[in-house]
Amino acid sequence: MNPTLRSAGLTCLKLLNEAEYEAWWVGGCVRDTLLSRPVQDVDVTTSALPEQTIVCFRNAGHPVIPTGLKHGTVTVMIQDIPIEVTTYRSDSDYQDHRHPESVRFTRSLWEDCARRDFTINALCWHPDLGLRDYFHGQRDLKNKVIACIGNPYQRFDEDALRILRALRFASTLGFALDLGTRQALFHQKELLRVLSAERIAREMEKMVVGLRWPEIFANNYEILAVLFPQLPALQSPQSIQKAFDAFRFCPPVTLPRLACFFLETEQTPLVYCIDQAQHWSQQLKFSNQNKKNLIQLVRYQNHPIPQDRVSLRLLIHELPDRFGEWIQLQQALNRLTPEQAAHLIAASEEIRGHDCLTLKQLAINGADLIAAGCPRPQISALLKQSLTAVMEDQIPNQKAALLCFVHQQRKPEHQE
Repeated sequence: MNPTLRSAGLTCLKLLNEAEYEAWWVGGCVRDTLLSRPVQDVDVTTSALPEQTIVCFRNAGHPVIPTGLKHGTVTVMIQDIPIEVTTYRSDSDYQDHRHPESVRFTRSLWEDCARRDFTINALCWHPDLGLRDYFHGQRDLKNKVIACIGNPYQRFDEDALRILRALRFASTLGFALDLGTRQALFHQKELLRVLSAERIAREMEKMVVGLRWPEIFANNYEILAVLFPQLPALQSPQSIQKAFDAFRFCPPVTLPRLACFFLETEQTPLVYCIDQAQHWSQQLKFSNQNKKNLIQLVRYQNHPIPQDRVSLRLLIHELPDRFGEWIQLQQALNRLTPEQAAHLIAASEEIRGHDCLTLKQLAINGADLIAAGCPRPQISALLKQSLTAVMEDQIPNQKAALLCFVHQQRKPEHQE
């Protein structure tokens, strides 16, 4: 764990204990520490009520943000690190398969742990008191199992997001799903329809980069079909197998792995895959840039492998920020050997360092064309034509040659 994060987390416990409240690290930070995995943040559970937590830390000079007072959560800033501190609580009935109708603050650490999703996420730790493990989380960590606390059917009925979280943890941790938990996943899968697009997208992005994702996908694709019935990867046994094979060989990088959902087959022609990539990225409310990037990878999935400098130059121009991920996708599709991929990457770096690939690198600009008498409405198109001609080695990237080329391409003004 990052020393600064550890120090901030320990300070949080110390201040609460000095104010005579119980406090423990809980959840992912404990789980990942025991697994020797990187710890991204520290969450604290405490017997202090939210108002008491606020007073405790403000008196010690630490900013406090009331991020979720209704559910007993405040965010404390210690050494510029945010730490979520939540009061021990138990949840009432869940009315929308997502959120509890109300919460009841309690003095019992056991009750607080009992409301959590999986045994491996209910582990608590204190530097002086050691581990608290009420639900055999350490055993499940050792056996590499994802198991719900209590009745898995009830756990998923309470919060449908736990269905995706179970798949995500199995994927990223490389764990198996407990038999009862997996049976409940399939039984309750229709509840996924209540989830927000943002929550689904966040889980999917984490899920697909897991080392065990190919197996998780192959064994549980019916669950994803509830959310994405038109997903090309789910349209036929052939599509499922092609996606599975690509996932197996694709490195754990988000965009190439997402592109594996949209691979062309006889059942899923490329135009359908592109259309569904557009629909899917809109459905999950991807940023405009991520939407564009995903669609580019899908559109170029079967683009011919460049065999010469010109074709490689043109492809780099088309995929300036995604060329490396396109290479990764081609390797996953078995269209490139590692040696061929390395050769293309080396060649692309040399091209980026020496060749003209963008309008900014062109030896002429709009001002030059205006000075040469070009009509303003034609300037954008003429610059793009000039860049293409340079990349295709039709003309050198020299001002005189380019102005001559532009003069030949200009439309008579009466044709505008």
